[in-house]
Amino acid sequence: MQRRFTRTILTLACTLTLVAPSVAAEQLSLLGMLEEWKYPDSPFSGAQMSDGATVDAAGKRTTQSIVCNAEMMTEAPIKEVVEYYQTKLSPMPKAEGDDAPPADDAGRSVVFSDDSEGRPFAVHTVLVNTHDTSTTLIISRGKDEALTHIAWKQYRRLGP
Repeated sequence: MQRRFTRTILTLACTLTLVAPSVAAEQLSLLGMLEEWKYPDSPFSGAQMSDGATVDAAGKRTTQSIVCNAEMMTEAPIKEVVEYYQTKLSPMPKAEGDDAPPADDAGRSVVFSDDSEGRPFAVHTVLVNTHDTSTTLIISRGKDEALTHIAWKQYRRLGP
């Protein structure tokens, strides 16, 4: 009886050890991550999530990670879309007397660039980096196009 109980406890412990990392990963959903970056009333024209394949120079895996990407389109002019993300990504004003940065902004960098000059299309790039994520938005629209295209790509480190 004692032997069966010990074997059952060991089996349960091994099962929990193997399942625990995947449970955390299952809590991440592609649509959940996209919701934070979605431009209002812009349908997705495709989205996917895959292994981030984070490896060192020798090809050895260093940490669990994922890469997600999606495409959205909107009738809104490109200037309006860029302004939306500039407002969304601006630091939140602090309450008077609050010197601490917001928890989600600690160590975050945001870079906007415009590579449209002299080209037959407008293209803006937004790069947002935090400790565990790197997000890129490419916002583009040709002069004769009816829709603004928004390409979203995010790398997310899952492990320490």
